[in-house]
Amino acid sequence: MSIKQERARAEKLARQAVPASPAAWRAWFDGSAHPNPGRIGIGALLAGPAGERVEISRRAGHGSSGDAEYLALIAALEKAVELGVTELLVYGDSQVVVQDVLLSPQSGARALGEHRARAGQLMTALAQVNVRWVPRHRNCDADRLSQQAIHESAA
Repeated sequence: MSIKQERARAEKLARQAVPASPAAWRAWFDGSAHPNPGRIGIGALLAGPAGERVEISRRAGHGSSGDAEYLALIAALEKAVELGVTELLVYGDSQVVVQDVLLSPQSGARALGEHRARAGQLMTALAQVNVRWVPRHRNCDADRLSQQAIHESAA
């Protein structure tokens, strides 16, 4: 499969609905860089099947918006592994990151390779994980948490 074909496949997959069992956890992630590149704030929300709610909001150094988005995804995956989650459905509004994570390692963006490798390691530690794209308006909590991290650290 050519890289172009693989990217088209990843784009289609990123938008497909995933049936999840009642035991599945859900996570939303978002990252911000102010300016871009600049200070990074990451946000993630994990919601468990029994009503659990875990929020992540913190500074994550300096970098681009792509770095910020990937670091937010990684933070959500790390927390899921820490909690012993076995089934996870992850949503993000970054088409670049969601599609990149769905590509084979040789087809992804080179600049994000280190982040992709870490996300891949974490995903293999979970029994089942699916990453999907959502429009920004369906990612409000994660966006709020990433913005909160930027503004709290600037004060």
